[in-house]
Amino acid sequence: MRYEFKIVVLLTSLLVVCFAEDELKRLNSGFAAQVNNEKITYVLTDYELQDITINGQTFKKPIIPFGGLNAEEGDPVLPTVTTFYQVAPNKSYSVEVNIQSSEFVENIDIAPHQTWDPVTDEITLPFKRNIDLYTSDEPYPQKQASISQTIVFRDLPVVKVAFTPFRYHPLSRQLEIITSADIDLVETGDIEPLQTPSRRSRVFEPLYESIVVNYSRSTSDEDYQTPSILYILPSNSSNLMANLDILFEWRHKSGYVVNYASTSTTGSSASSIKNYISNAYSSWTDPPEYVALVGDASGSYSIPTYFENYSSYNGEGDHPYSQLVGGDILPEVILGRLSFSSTTELATIINKTVQYETNPYVSQNWFHSASMVGDPSSSGISTIITCENIKEMMEFHGYDDVRTIYNSPFPSQMVSDLNAGLTFFNYRGYWGVSGFGNGNINSLSNGFKLTVATVITCGTGSFASGTCLSEAFLRAGTPTQPKGAVASVGTATLGTHTMFNNVVDMGFYYGIFSDGLETAGAALVRGKLNLYLSYPDNPNNYVNIFTHWNNLMGDPALRMWTDIPKTFTVSHENGVAAGTNFIDVTVMDYFSMPVKEAYVTILKGDDVIFESAFTDANGHVSLPISTTSTGDVDITVVKRNYIPYQGQFQIIDQAVNVNAIEGGYTIDDDSEGSSIGNANGIVNGGETIELTIPVYNYGTDDAQGVYCKLTSDGDLVTFIIDSLYIGSLTSGMTANVDQPFVFEVQASAMENYNLDLRLFVEDINGTSWWSEIEVFSAGSLLEAIAVIVRDDPVYGDDILDPGETAELEIELLNNGSVIATSVVGRLYSNFSGIEMLDEQGYWPVILADGMSTNNTDRFEVSAAEDVIPGTRVDLLIDLESTTGLSTSLSIPFQIGIKDVNDPLGPDAYGYYAYDSGDILYSNAPYFNWIEINPLYNGPGTQLPLSDYGDNQDDVTTVSLPFTFKFYGIDYDQISVSSNGWVSMGSTSMQSFRNYHLPGPGGPSPMIAVFWDDLMTTSSGGRVYKWYDEENNQFIIEWSRLRTFDNNSLETFQVILYDAQHYFTPTGDGEILIQFADFNNTSTGNFGWGQVHGNYCSVGLEDHTETVGLEYTFNNDYPVAAMPLQDSTAILFTTRGSNILQRGDINQDGFLNIIDVLTLVDFVQAGNTGSLNPYLADVNADEIINFLDMISIVREIMGF
Repeated sequence: MRYEFKIVVLLTSLLVVCFAEDELKRLNSGFAAQVNNEKITYVLTDYELQDITINGQTFKKPIIPFGGLNAEEGDPVLPTVTTFYQVAPNKSYSVEVNIQSSEFVENIDIAPHQTWDPVTDEITLPFKRNIDLYTSDEPYPQKQASISQTIVFRDLPVVKVAFTPFRYHPLSRQLEIITSADIDLVETGDIEPLQTPSRRSRVFEPLYESIVVNYSRSTSDEDYQTPSILYILPSNSSNLMANLDILFEWRHKSGYVVNYASTSTTGSSASSIKNYISNAYSSWTDPPEYVALVGDASGSYSIPTYFENYSSYNGEGDHPYSQLVGGDILPEVILGRLSFSSTTELATIINKTVQYETNPYVSQNWFHSASMVGDPSSSGISTIITCENIKEMMEFHGYDDVRTIYNSPFPSQMVSDLNAGLTFFNYRGYWGVSGFGNGNINSLSNGFKLTVATVITCGTGSFASGTCLSEAFLRAGTPTQPKGAVASVGTATLGTHTMFNNVVDMGFYYGIFSDGLETAGAALVRGKLNLYLSYPDNPNNYVNIFTHWNNLMGDPALRMWTDIPKTFTVSHENGVAAGTNFIDVTVMDYFSMPVKEAYVTILKGDDVIFESAFTDANGHVSLPISTTSTGDVDITVVKRNYIPYQGQFQIIDQAVNVNAIEGGYTIDDDSEGSSIGNANGIVNGGETIELTIPVYNYGTDDAQGVYCKLTSDGDLVTFIIDSLYIGSLTSGMTANVDQPFVFEVQASAMENYNLDLRLFVEDINGTSWWSEIEVFSAGSLLEAIAVIVRDDPVYGDDILDPGETAELEIELLNNGSVIATSVVGRLYSNFSGIEMLDEQGYWPVILADGMSTNNTDRFEVSAAEDVIPGTRVDLLIDLESTTGLSTSLSIPFQIGIKDVNDPLGPDAYGYYAYDSGDILYSNAPYFNWIEINPLYNGPGTQLPLSDYGDNQDDVTTVSLPFTFKFYGIDYDQISVSSNGWVSMGSTSMQSFRNYHLPGPGGPSPMIAVFWDDLMTTSSGGRVYKWYDEENNQFIIEWSRLRTFDNNSLETFQVILYDAQHYFTPTGDGEILIQFADFNNTSTGNFGWGQVHGNYCSVGLEDHTETVGLEYTFNNDYPVAAMPLQDSTAILFTTRGSNILQRGDINQDGFLNIIDVLTLVDFVQAGNTGSLNPYLADVNADEIINFLDMISIVREIMGF
């Protein structure tokens, strides 16, 4: 059987993408997946043929942004691009490539791949060349695409698809450049399923979404495992258990499955410990999500670490413990190390951890405090820019006291800030930490105002010898007088580099504040993923190196504070009678408002009871009690930024105690007596059920006058008989109930619906008891999984294009256990651009676990001509069947396919980007330069920006002449940077390193006009402002600046339009960017003297750093984005657009005599005046003349 998976592939590299451009999920590896499509389409938007000299001979080397290399030594150097895609775990796949378009370069010698020294960046000798390959008449490579075996990221099976968009013909010295291709993933057979956890991990989900293009979350709690943590202990751990039990008990009470093993069990080597972790991952019911290594790398209490061989530093690191499946760097578990050298230090660490989480220092003035330390003296101004980026991120999330230290004396200021109390302490600088060391940490007096410290620079995490800074932070203080940090991240070796350190640092805090990661371990994984996403081609193995070198000292499951702690008000019974099988818990906040998604755990003894669940929207959760054993039961409630609730209730014996017997219920649907059904003993929709519930007297005394009533909190049940009288019930006896309860079940009951039954029991004295009666329905459960377009059978492309009418089939999957028959569906959409011509469809039969389409009775729909290709809409379908099924479904659907002549967007807020190449759209801008530089007779005023090179970046704040709304927020000021960006409001950030939009790095909100490392010049390269009051527009012009990397000339401007005069549907102001001189040349380099490069960034980002619209980054463009050059323009607006018709000169929507006369006047006047030339050039010959008049007349006459 053959299945094809389709992914829309673009040569683009996005760091974090939360916008809705075609509902695409983009990866930094260069791919974008269009969900619900089943084809990989590759488009090469840019490449470069670089000269390279090897052994005295000049060759050409093709370069594409973030292109990797898949060549043996001596083979031609041709770049590849890759992506990850989620697949079935038990299937194998191959790839098939169909080249759609290509071009050729003649007489070219492609360089053979040579190995190089990672320290010197020099090619190793001797020169090597594959003579057999270079003298062959076969093209290279023989296969353009490859696919990996299925690999695993935690519990997610994925494949890596690699594609080479070049093909070299050695004998003819001809290079074929593949500009577009279709790639099919073809299922080839069954394989042995990979050993992966059977249930998902909630901890990993935000991490999946960073790199797997087609991942989607589950809505079912049953799909997720119970949180789990494994502690690896040193072999001599017996004298440590008194302290460790304090930590283990807290973790377990808060809902974790807690396991521990010493190296006497696992083995003492790193490989044997990893094997133990791997076995736990692959075989335990709740595999560990977190692994904590309890001990130093050497010494009396030791857990060994690994040493990398990617560099000559051979730095230490624990990351290999997390690489359990495959050879990739993606972790299967989240790591941390509790490094200590004495029992007192361990007791200190544990007390700090537990007190920090359960009983934090109550003064409110430190929970919104942080300190950002950036020392540019050796590592450059980017250290400050990184700190400013994190500072703004924190301030957006409510921090009002983010302190900055950017000048000496550093140590005294750092000590002062730490002593005052900080939730986070962040240092970016160089080896030696600006004079701050272990002695400064030991002198601190911050007590229980414990910080999370990130000191990501040289030597701060070299824990294999001595006590490094991150260890000192964790160990500082005593059990009763703690100080320092509760967790710390440091970097091993003296060979770290600013560029990569910054990326890990920003990713750590982006994970906390933008992705909502709660634990220190998960935040570090996000920092490492940020490194992978920023440099996916792993230049010189730096991604592997810095992933290995950065390590967490502290419990990886540490729940970090990011706000002033709130308190719970928790309501539950203080005592329940033995035999009661549930307890209700209600969680409210200080203002008596329900708290949703608080995690509630009940625990008794050695897991006699261990149950956890999240509260619903009403703050309510019901947890099962699975024992009649009496005694205390702990109840714990946790949620981010809430002080945990720790309480108890008791299971008690009563003299009289009557409850239902768990699991002893009998379902009768045999159509005898009062029941009506199919006699399968299972509740189905539309049946009348007889339910017999035995009750038992758990008490010591006899019960008198026992009465039972069955209730339901749901809407699926109508009772016929809901009450029974039992009378007397002897102690220790079960009632013989002859009369069942009788109720009807709604026909709409679907698969696995809980009927929400509870049994109320009362005796003659008015004493009452409740039992939950778990009864679930079986039925159909339909899911819409695909839309199939049936357009013209000869010329159609199975896509509903704007202006086209087509039939639609919707494929339904029945996830239920009951067949669905005679299913009728009504299709509709709230999108005005799609019309339902035949809204009814029919599915005769959909088997249980089967799929079916309405191919015998299709829907018919029509898309309006002015719909922008690539627009995503929701199709809604109401389904009913003769068996009583009634449900409504939604499925995303795309109209048309974007190309370079269509606008980019919209993002999640609603911004589009129209460029000057979108010639058939009314919103497309013309390049119309407005010179404001006074040196060229412009009216502008020079801004006080001075930036003449390395670390001289500058920014200034400018008042706006009108209020400008951007992403729904009004601004009266903007900050203008010498590095080609504008930030709404005021910022002191000077960011010169450009990154993806949206995502960590740079100020937010931001308009990246031409974000790059730029320089002003003494010869007129300056930045100017001007308010064009007559036209209600405010202009910033970067005039004749130069790039730092290649000294290229750049002249560009941004125009902000007053929304009071230029209307948009959202009231947000429109933004026009124009490029007079566009030279995108900042390539960078990744040797040991790195230059960031990544060309320029152009686009928008909102104040959260999670929503934005990226036009280009790293010389990479989405399909709808025209590659920029001189005299081009981009309009960012929340307005949609109408597609214009050639010949409609006056744009009134009609072709008539007025258009002919307008064109006549234009031609007779010598082609002067205001006219859209693309509309006038009706015959598309790039000449406007009388032939175009004739073409319009022919259109009007219908010839």
